[in-house]
Amino acid sequence: MIRPPTDEEWPAVCHADGRAFGSTSTPEEIEERRPLHDTARFRIALDGKQIVAVAGSYALDVTLPGGSSVPMGGVTWVSVAATHRRQGLMRRVIDAVHDDIDVRGEPVASLFASEGGIYERLGYGIATRVRVVSLDPRLTGFRSEYRVAPGSVRYVEGDDIVPALSGIWDRFRRLRAGEVARDTFYQDYLAQVRSKPADDESAAAYLVHEDGYAAYRMTDQWNDGHPAHRLNLLELAAVTPEAHAALWQTLLGIDLVGEITSRHIALDDPLPFLLDNQRALRTTTVNDGVWVNARDPAICFGARTYRTTDRIVVEAEGKRWAIEGGQDGGSCKGVRTRPDLVTSHGWLSALLYGGVLPSSLVAGRRMTARNDDVLNRADLFFCTALSPHCQSTY
Repeated sequence: MIRPPTDEEWPAVCHADGRAFGSTSTPEEIEERRPLHDTARFRIALDGKQIVAVAGSYALDVTLPGGSSVPMGGVTWVSVAATHRRQGLMRRVIDAVHDDIDVRGEPVASLFASEGGIYERLGYGIATRVRVVSLDPRLTGFRSEYRVAPGSVRYVEGDDIVPALSGIWDRFRRLRAGEVARDTFYQDYLAQVRSKPADDESAAAYLVHEDGYAAYRMTDQWNDGHPAHRLNLLELAAVTPEAHAALWQTLLGIDLVGEITSRHIALDDPLPFLLDNQRALRTTTVNDGVWVNARDPAICFGARTYRTTDRIVVEAEGKRWAIEGGQDGGSCKGVRTRPDLVTSHGWLSALLYGGVLPSSLVAGRRMTARNDDVLNRADLFFCTALSPHCQSTY
């Protein structure tokens, strides 16, 4: 049986999902997170009275190229009990969640994958990348010509955190395709969670500029009188280049830090150009980030802008879509004309945020093109000036 859980079943849902992911939540943590989850958006599979599979979604708004946004179902908590694998339960609960997203009129579904080999067959394509970096501030500093006069960055604490961050975030998230809106409730929850130490890390500290902010945790490493603390950058949201420079200059100047790490710096972040030793910033890992499923391509691709003015017909699993537009907007509609590109639904979806080039998909055997001229046009048409990026988790 596949159905939504009841409110009374919520602790059992948390237990089933936690067991699948190798974690345990205390009753206090379950209660703390409960308001974030709408049980009507979740689906569970039962074997008798036991929950053996779970999937759900969050109601989000996602930014598209050009700065517009559309409603999105952020798929989450996808898990199947080890005793019930290879029985089609994951597909059944995800299909049920997809049906719910469609009924709610949300034209996009997306998720972060715990394993990279699952979601392509469920209609998803990789639209962003996660970059893990390490920066040794003892090896570099800001180039002198880019240094910012002190005084534009300050710390904020307590009740001042959410008001200081919320307006900046809403401005920032419209700059990057793939980023999502955060309502005040979520900002309150995030501030509450970050106000507590986590594992060996301190509670979060917040640096704020009028056009940006940075949040970080610290792990102290005194090393018998040779301190080299680790600073974990939780997020950095800068609306202007000036804010970006001022925040990074402040982070690099924090005493006793031997390493700055982060999973939230975009692939095209300009930080290396501001340093007098670019090699001090190392990319240690690049993984898949957001996986996207364009549930309604007509709405999704019609809501974004494009780098060039053109019309490209894409066939995905027997359906043909004429995607037409330019820098002022676009349109997408079903057609019967000859396709320029042929691919699966998931890799059509990957084109939505503008960070995946059709030529890469062709080279990777995920797409075919009618000819080289069409492929060159499609690369220019779909790509964005800034690479899509998502610092939010869901």
